[in-house]
Amino acid sequence: MKKIFILILFFPLFSCNDWIDVNSEEAVTFRNYFNSEQDVEDIFTTILVCEKAVIAPTMMGFFDWSALHCSNAGTFGEPYRKLEPAAIWDMDKRTGWDTHYKAIYLANFLHENQFRFKNISQERTDFWLAQADFVKALMYFRLAQDWGEAVVAPSTEDASQLAKSPVDTILAEAIRAAEAALILPTYDKLVNTQGNHINSRQYASLGTVHTLLANIYAWMGGLYDKEEYWRKAEAEASLVIEGKAGFYDLVSMKDLVEKTFGKARDVTEVIFTIEKNEQDDNWYVTNNFEMYYPGFALINYPYDETDPRNVDKNDIPRILVDSVYALYPEKADLRRKEYWWNLGQPIPIEGEPESYISKHAFINKWRDKVYAVNPETTQGSNSKLIAMEGNRVYWRLADLILLRAECRAHLGMAEAVTDLNRIRERAGLDSYRGFTDKKILLREIFRERERELFGEGHHYYDIVRNGYFRDVLIGNYQTLTDDDVKKGALYLPVGSNAFLNNPLMTQNIYWLWHQN
Repeated sequence: MKKIFILILFFPLFSCNDWIDVNSEEAVTFRNYFNSEQDVEDIFTTILVCEKAVIAPTMMGFFDWSALHCSNAGTFGEPYRKLEPAAIWDMDKRTGWDTHYKAIYLANFLHENQFRFKNISQERTDFWLAQADFVKALMYFRLAQDWGEAVVAPSTEDASQLAKSPVDTILAEAIRAAEAALILPTYDKLVNTQGNHINSRQYASLGTVHTLLANIYAWMGGLYDKEEYWRKAEAEASLVIEGKAGFYDLVSMKDLVEKTFGKARDVTEVIFTIEKNEQDDNWYVTNNFEMYYPGFALINYPYDETDPRNVDKNDIPRILVDSVYALYPEKADLRRKEYWWNLGQPIPIEGEPESYISKHAFINKWRDKVYAVNPETTQGSNSKLIAMEGNRVYWRLADLILLRAECRAHLGMAEAVTDLNRIRERAGLDSYRGFTDKKILLREIFRERERELFGEGHHYYDIVRNGYFRDVLIGNYQTLTDDDVKKGALYLPVGSNAFLNNPLMTQNIYWLWHQN
């Protein structure tokens, strides 16, 4: 993908915290702006910048820490795992929805100004509007997942102060925008302004849109406990899995780790990804390790730490070998080998007569390291780890197959086990032979998602969708009442910026009661 940049033209739009206020001088600029298809694509590129900031931020968010599968999340992360209010409020700047609404604003802006587009066919206009619609739908879905109640963005020329709408209204907006994007072709037919094939899976295709709809309906199934939503989610997922919206296929466990998650950026299994690379991210000036997967919190030896003994004694995010064995109880599971570095094996220590056996496991799911080369960033003679080479894979086929298994289990379909077995067999395991009672099967599918998607950012949402928060999460999560949940305990508090210049904004009730 070409280097992403933010158009200077749109900086004035992002300077306020209430709804965007466009002055007459800027309005004239916009009216004269759309002279070619490239102008439209450039604005969509800016939308991708916003999407990237939401989906692949360089720092972990509240829910990333809350659901981090670990034995200890370290001094910084442990309070979030335990739902300690003081820590949550300290993360206020990371619980804002500003960037979500910037993307939505620009998508609306393109729609409202399409009559000004020049030198572009209707077909190409529809293509870029559909691309924008996908991002808009994704942003509304993330708003619904993270905050529940949120604001429905008005017209770009409407500066009205607005109150939040219920979560079902926000989800309806997500569905409406996603359905508008269903005109997109399969990924093999995507082309840019110059007529060149678009290779990046960050651009939406028909398969991406159906996957989004499957996730929205599955979320609604968990939220409302209605069969109709599980049925819709199953149907949307099936279109993708069965090759009716583009061809996606499972790769070997070895190729998944070495190629899909690594610098090769293989997309055979990938449905939707965020581009991460030196060109777009300018790693030369990066000072801190970019944690765009929650699992990156567990990266230490042998990448960011040269002595495994330090992992055992330092207060850092880490996971016990016994915890990994419990998560992957079957010895034949290839993920023990591919996701973890020499799990439980002796490690030679230079200068020591005996090897060392650590009680902690070392994640090895991401292997292609990026060390700082900027002399202002490097630490003495040692290079500093600043990133792991590879894209931020958001949805892949294995994820969708297991989501369909969950839907089918809710619907009482025997094929739920077939989907579960497809992922087990790829991991080198025998077919599932346990009970197929709905409750037991749903828990097994959840555990399989936990194993397969370890560290990829889905765990918290899987927990909430299944209602497992009291027995899977720790600390104050375990004592939440049904009333706490109803009042918003499983959502983020509304960030402070949302209250600036908007007297109609209200705080989530649970967090209002737990403010500092």
